[in-house]
Amino acid sequence: MNEFTGIAKIIFDELMEEIEEELEETFSNLLSEDKLTSLIETIQENTKVEVTEIINENYSEEMNAVRKMILGEKLSRIVTRETRKVLEKLSLEIISLSMGLIETLRNEIIGEVFEETE
Repeated sequence: MNEFTGIAKIIFDELMEEIEEELEETFSNLLSEDKLTSLIETIQENTKVEVTEIINENYSEEMNAVRKMILGEKLSRIVTRETRKVLEKLSLEIISLSMGLIETLRNEIIGEVFEETE
């Protein structure tokens, strides 16, 4: 992986920071700090290589507005694609745990009724 300098490094660092900031802002009240940190690190790690390649292929100091937009769009697609994958997996985990919880609650409540009425 290339080590960036100048504006290219700033773009890379800001992109990684945005991942962290936006996930923290959205999920800090819903997820434990450890789970949130794990999500952020997963997304950052899974996008670093492709982000680096796109910056290397598309960044230049003489970029016009169109080229800046293209670079931003390519980078955002990489990050949002990976974020979608990670959040889909989390959603499935939450749904699975929720269904198990509902069944457990049902069984426990019925059991408590029998236990307390004998």
